[in-house]
Amino acid sequence: MSDGDFLALEQPVSDGGIESVNFFNGRLLTGGDMQREQRARRGSEARLGEALGDGIAFGLDVSALPPDADDSLASIKIQPGLAISRTGQLLRLTQPERIRLSRTDSTSYATGGCAFDDCVPLAGGTYVAGEGLYLLTIAPAETAAGRAPSNGLGATGAPCDIDRRIDGVRFRLLEVPSSLYADLTVTDPGFRNGLAYKCFGPGVLVDWATALVAGGARTDPLLDKMANYGFSQQEVALALIGFKGAAELTLLDSWAVRRPLSLPDSPGAFHGATAPYRIVTGRAMLAQFQAHFNELRSANTPALKARTHFPHLPPVGILPRMTADQAKDFFGGMTIRGPVHINSATVEQLIRESLAFPAIRSASNEIVWLYAVAENLIAGAKAAADPAKPDPYLLFASANIAFRGDARFNLHRWNYANYALGGG
Repeated sequence: MSDGDFLALEQPVSDGGIESVNFFNGRLLTGGDMQREQRARRGSEARLGEALGDGIAFGLDVSALPPDADDSLASIKIQPGLAISRTGQLLRLTQPERIRLSRTDSTSYATGGCAFDDCVPLAGGTYVAGEGLYLLTIAPAETAAGRAPSNGLGATGAPCDIDRRIDGVRFRLLEVPSSLYADLTVTDPGFRNGLAYKCFGPGVLVDWATALVAGGARTDPLLDKMANYGFSQQEVALALIGFKGAAELTLLDSWAVRRPLSLPDSPGAFHGATAPYRIVTGRAMLAQFQAHFNELRSANTPALKARTHFPHLPPVGILPRMTADQAKDFFGGMTIRGPVHINSATVEQLIRESLAFPAIRSASNEIVWLYAVAENLIAGAKAAADPAKPDPYLLFASANIAFRGDARFNLHRWNYANYALGGG
């Protein structure tokens, strides 16, 4: 190789650099110069966004609105928040938005700056999201406002005399082809859970470390495949939405696809075991279970069983307002131990540690521990009308996580302590 094939130390590298306009007194400025300066600013922001990672920084919670007696069409509400796309674009919603998942002329919304639009504009007529599964996303949008004073463009003005261009957002629905979840039965009680774990991917299962040396980045398989069906690098996933018929909303699951900000995994041996993406997915697994479980209990779902509704469980979960007998009934057929007592100081540590552990397979015989928090039980002995009386809860945890119920007699009252060989 010649010396020309090498980069010299301290030699500037300009390829891929951000170009900005050099201002000086006497320079003749044009609109093109200002546009280059705007591109430089946006390029700098995008690089900061890429450094932070993609996902949702805060907010952008999606909830279903109650049915309206005068309008049978499904509607949702999205809270203010901030997201960053994989290309580093900042997507900011500053106020709550209510969205009807139907509108008449799709093309008018695409050009008029409305916050909701389809991935493929329809020719016109009434549109209602059809039966099936859809991915709700937030994507960048640009609108124009006002007319700027101009000179030399003619009396009638010209398209370039727009005063302001506003960087905003829009929301899109992308149909998820049934081929991406063909092995799941839509009518099965475990469909929603199975769908979520298609998004979490094999990297959260116990078998992942079997081939650790081979490496491989952890991904969201369903979202990655949606890139072939309109999901772009410029947008961020907010929720999975399912419809029965034309307008009945049957499923709204945010945490199956929602992720906090995180840098992506890089391929290579052992990288996935230290990269932050696994912790982000662990947070999503826990939040997805809690939201799903709470919805099922609020709906008084009959015969609510882990093995029926949750083929996979997070390594740690919270069971609010459940007695020990109710919890054992929920885990019917599984190998359960406890509940044993732990002190409140260990609860957060247990939950945080669990974020990197594999999911629990409810059809397996692996042991699941039930924990009762002593301070919660003691405070729960207050009168029912006492506002300081906390809601009771239990925790469950995979036996892969270090046991927390060893006998520690100095921390609690005698009847809230554990005994050697207790909790069987």
